[in-house]
Amino acid sequence: MEYSIEKAKELVISAGKMLAESGLIARTWGNISARTSDKKFAITPSGLAYETLTPEQIVVVNIADCSYDGNIKPSSEKGIHADIYRLCPEVNFIIHTHQVMASVLSIEGKDIEVHNDEYKRILGDKVHCAAYGISSTKKLRKRVAEAISNYPESQSILMKNHGTICMGFNLEHSFEIALTLEKMAKEMYETACGDDKEQITQILDYGKSWRKEDTFILECDGKTFEYRIDELPKDTPKVALLHADIYKLGNAGHIIHSTDEEVVKVSSTGKVLRPFLDDLAQIVGVNIKTVKKGLINMKAISKELKNKNAVLLENEGALCTGATKSDTEAASMILRKGCAADLYASALNITDHISIADAYVQRFFYITKYSKMKR
Repeated sequence: MEYSIEKAKELVISAGKMLAESGLIARTWGNISARTSDKKFAITPSGLAYETLTPEQIVVVNIADCSYDGNIKPSSEKGIHADIYRLCPEVNFIIHTHQVMASVLSIEGKDIEVHNDEYKRILGDKVHCAAYGISSTKKLRKRVAEAISNYPESQSILMKNHGTICMGFNLEHSFEIALTLEKMAKEMYETACGDDKEQITQILDYGKSWRKEDTFILECDGKTFEYRIDELPKDTPKVALLHADIYKLGNAGHIIHSTDEEVVKVSSTGKVLRPFLDDLAQIVGVNIKTVKKGLINMKAISKELKNKNAVLLENEGALCTGATKSDTEAASMILRKGCAADLYASALNITDHISIADAYVQRFFYITKYSKMKR
């Protein structure tokens, strides 16, 4: 079944909203496409928010050479979509996500045997894993094409250290594949790491704040305060001093304290968090350090946040920063996923992080290019 260009654009927009509402993706992380013929497909643009997309912003791309008309750039992963439509004539709708649990499982770099009959009906006997390649590169495109060529029966492909590709007959089929894959992945994660919910107690509230020119608003312990960054009273609480110091040394516009279970668990190890997933390196940083003794080491916390978007606080979660509230929430979300990947790696004794070189390349690209795009 091929769609008219108008229908394909409509479905791609609908899928973006569905995915955002489901929690499988956030912001513009991932991409969606629909086949319009044996020669073309419609795909989401690069860097634009799914919630506000219009048909004029959906790009029609040629399968043969990935060329397109107009000034709006299609997703940087358009080549992967083109290869799938070329290799799999029965596929008419593709969803690429960075969904949390399936992405975490991808770090193992292994195919997943599907044992549950319900999952098998939707996912097939196996979910194959494509070898690693940096996102948006020819290497990654080649690795995904190899996996699909070798396993043409696959309904979904894991992309090592990156995310997933879900390939269906239509939107509903692709969406069902993505949801089922995430449900299965969550069960596998909990089997490996345990699903016990440890109660978080006795964690100091480091507050959340946002900058307003020369002042910042701090919410902490259920109260709201406003301070001038460079004119703090003598009796200013240490938490406020810390927020002021972070604003002085970096470019943060917002600060939040993450106490997600996975983040607290990793912060309790005292380790340096190295990325197993691309988006942690890109959006948060390459080496996320743990600062001990919290407010006693305010300068150390501020220093770590000068060039990164998160710092772990021993036994107390992490502080995350960003230029905007949305950027800061994104950093917190990605940090949580990165910590889940680290916990999964520890449980299975996985040690092959993304290389330092690849991590720095992706961080540089994100800061200098992608983060500047309109979302």
